[in-house]
Parts: sequence; C-alpha cells; structure tokens
Amino acid sequence: MRAAIAADLPLLDERWPTPGDVHASHLAEQSAGRATFLVAWDGDEPVGSAMVQWDGPVGPRARESYPEAVEVNHLQVREEHRGRGVGSAVIAAAEELARGRDRIQMAVGVAHDNDGAARLYERLGYRRTGTVDTVEYDWVDDAGTVHHEVEHDELLVRDV
Repeated sequence: MRAAIAADLPLLDERWPTPGDVHASHLAEQSAGRATFLVAWDGDEPVGSAMVQWDGPVGPRARESYPEAVEVNHLQVREEHRGRGVGSAVIAAAEELARGRDRIQMAVGVAHDNDGAARLYERLGYRRTGTVDTVEYDWVDDAGTVHHEVEHDELLVRDV
C-alpha cells in the first residue's frame, strides 16, 4: 500500500483500465497537494485505491459540520479482490497517513443505497452523523457515454 507516483500511471492504466482517465485525475489532485492517491498492490497488480482528501469533506454540509476531518473517498476494490480485506487495509493506511499529519478525525461519505460500504465503515468504527449532502457528478462508461449521477451521501466519522 502506498501513494501512487507518476511512474505507476502506465501500469495502472494497463492493469486497471478506467474510463475518463480517473487515475490521471487522482494523480493530478495529489500533485496539487489536495489529496493522496493511495493504491493497494498485490505484487505489480493494483487491487484497490482511495483518495485521502486533505482539505476536508467534499460536501458543503459535511465540511461545515466537520471542518477538521480528513475525508476518504473514491474507495474502490477490484471486484475479483473483494472480500479479502483490501478495503479495510486501504482505510487503515489512510488513517495512518492522517495520524502522521496530526489529524484526529477521518470521514467517509456513503450513498444511501450503498449498504455494503456503510457496513464496512461501521465495522471499522465509523459512526453515522446524520449529515447528508447531495452530490452530483458525471462519469464515462467503457463505450464513452457520459452518465450524470445524483447521490445522497451521509457522512460517517471516526476519531483516529
């Protein structure tokens, strides 16, 4: 588990292709100092990743309610590697990074329809806050079609 570097981009793109150049945009956020792009590796195979957002929660209500929290978002574990503790390991690494920067609170936003993620975070000690933000974003599928999504995300937090 480590922060991605620019030299990882070709391997990430080859082994874990994502539409919309997601890996490059995550690296750009990291280069700007706003985030750390964590990648979990099994040898030279990327198996999971997440963004550690140093500027705090993305949603305006969450940011207002928990301005000092570090938010982990875009947690992804490749389907064939799920159920093996990869997601938990990514979260643990993010928490360790936060403690290393003397940050004391972690946050995750969970969509109301993502019960599996909510169970994972609660099992890891995150608690529901009742703080909900509506998040809108676009994503591109493998065929190049742009999709617009609207999510209602509840913030879960944990002291680290």
